[in-house]
Amino acid sequence: MSKPDMMNNNCLGWAARDESGVLSPYTFTRREVGDEDVSLKITHCGICYADMLFTKNRLGDSRYPLVPGHEIVGIVKEVGSNVHHFKVGHRVGVGAYVNSCRECESCNQSLEVYCSKGSVYTSNGVDADGTITNGGYSSFIVVHERYCFRIPDEYPLALAAPLLCPGITAYSPMVRHKMNQPGKSLEVIGLGGVGHLAVKFGKAFGLNVKLFSTSISKKEEALSLLGDDNFVVSSDEQQMKAMANSLDFIIDTASGDHSLDHYMSCLKTAGVLALVGFPGDQIKLSPASLLRGMKTISGSLVGGVKETQEMLDFCAAHKIYPDIEIVPIQYVNEAWERLTKGDVKYRLADHMMENCLGWAARDPSGVLSPYSFNRRVVGSDDVSLKITHCGICYADIIHTRNKFGNSKYPVVPGHDIVGIVKEVGSNVGVFKVGDSVGVGTYVNSCRECENCEEGLEIHCSKGPVFTFGGVDVDGTITKGGYSSFIVVHQRYCYRIADDYPLGLAAPLLCAGITVYTPMIRHKMNQPGKSLGVIGLGGLGHMAVKFGKAFRLNVTVFSTSMSKKEEALTLLGADKFVLSSDEQDMKAMAKSLDFIINTASGDHPFDPYMSLLKTAGILVLVGFPSPEIKLSTISLLTGMRTVCGSVTGGTKDTRNAGFLCCPQDISRGGNGGNSECE
Repeated sequence: MSKPDMMNNNCLGWAARDESGVLSPYTFTRREVGDEDVSLKITHCGICYADMLFTKNRLGDSRYPLVPGHEIVGIVKEVGSNVHHFKVGHRVGVGAYVNSCRECESCNQSLEVYCSKGSVYTSNGVDADGTITNGGYSSFIVVHERYCFRIPDEYPLALAAPLLCPGITAYSPMVRHKMNQPGKSLEVIGLGGVGHLAVKFGKAFGLNVKLFSTSISKKEEALSLLGDDNFVVSSDEQQMKAMANSLDFIIDTASGDHSLDHYMSCLKTAGVLALVGFPGDQIKLSPASLLRGMKTISGSLVGGVKETQEMLDFCAAHKIYPDIEIVPIQYVNEAWERLTKGDVKYRLADHMMENCLGWAARDPSGVLSPYSFNRRVVGSDDVSLKITHCGICYADIIHTRNKFGNSKYPVVPGHDIVGIVKEVGSNVGVFKVGDSVGVGTYVNSCRECENCEEGLEIHCSKGPVFTFGGVDVDGTITKGGYSSFIVVHQRYCYRIADDYPLGLAAPLLCAGITVYTPMIRHKMNQPGKSLGVIGLGGLGHMAVKFGKAFRLNVTVFSTSMSKKEEALTLLGADKFVLSSDEQDMKAMAKSLDFIINTASGDHPFDPYMSLLKTAGILVLVGFPSPEIKLSTISLLTGMRTVCGSVTGGTKDTRNAGFLCCPQDISRGGNGGNSECE
């Protein structure tokens, strides 16, 4: 199976080189994708205290350089020929281990983490071929499909990462020891990454959940934020005595040396304490704590593959979300320092965003220079395209130079974008890798208002999100097409015909659709009608081309005689009129069915309105001035109409002939066939 270019074996990771545990960029080689393997582009990886233990060699068996990370989520990029459960675009996760013998009793019971020959950990493990495993602080990973888990489509990828370690660590013993019986009582010791998920699972199972903590500062958090039913300060003897023989289950998530006897006394007859933390090298427990009341203490690591998939589905069904903070991978060392100091509420997760090279303006000078930034990861409805061309529009200059006073620097301009699809989300059915596509002036809208429902997203009642300098729904500032690639929702992406030159398609996404939309809306595609085009710039020359393709009689109006040869010879216009020549203008009186005004700069409208026939229409697509100068008589005499139009909506753009018909309308020439009409 051939690999996409981005999926060569070179992998960019973050590794510790020595016991300092400091991580720095590290390039290494992943194995080839085997017949039963899944390769996934990593989007997020949780930060676990175990990562720090290994990078700092606290257990004495670290192998440097060491790439940590075992709470991995991402998007499938490639699958082997024998893989049946996953396909490219699926959202998946990888947990604490990536291999096992697959033959022993534990493996046969889907308890691979307890493999009799030892499971192979995701990081710092020795795989079957003798190689040392490198974890999820990296750009991609290749794993056998058995150790890969499907993340439900509606579940946020970033929030899924911690489920692969603290989530399954809490869930596995709860299910195994039947702690999912509504009405039973559960006590959770500790309120960290594992503890807060144990509370969430307990509430989802319908249990009466209490929290043990040594810190009274956790009380408000436990009761108000997580919905605990009770809070007990474990150092308070009176509170502990009041809990005697009252609990069905306890989950001990706490690390650090602590006695278990006073917790065991809180269990009812046949009660179970599941130990998932590391209280110390030795468990301190008297035999009486077990013998009196047939009580049980049981240990548990992370769960097997069957339990893990079950847990992910359970979290999606019950809307159980870990409380996390997302940190860009570049700040992982600072995040680890916070983890050491306890400056973390529950969980941290690294965001493995893909680096994009662009050209940005840093200030109102508008001067562009190279700029690296991060694009968002590809969501289930997204398309990622490698940009091959991007048009240069005057609007780019206006925003980079802050002419409207609202530019947000650094500004990466560009909104006439074309390129090749390099990745699609799992819900994308219209586009596939390798397609030629385009992106125009906006990349999002509310998708719910009347205008959006009618395919007029540019007129979204809540405001469209422009391709650059816009504020997207997640609060990020959009960055445009002067860059190496872009990620957009499939709704705002347009297919470009395979035989259409990409370089010529770029201007169609702004200038082209800006004139095409009003021409279609106002029925300017009727052969034999007459069209006047004011101005012969980027928009004007496209209006001429469309007019000729629609077999209209086209007249170009310009203040510059130098445009005459271009209009008549190059573009095939039928007539050229110097708009400053009063005699030529009078000769055109009441002769036009339509006029498209593409000109910028202050100019009067009345001379042009007099050229329209009865019921004629003038469409304004340029910005002549802050105020239009127009006499009332120009409208009343002859039932004439003036209307405005900005760029088109997604429906107009998809239906536009220049994106789907065989006619190459951007190349010049004297019109063409009528298949675009």
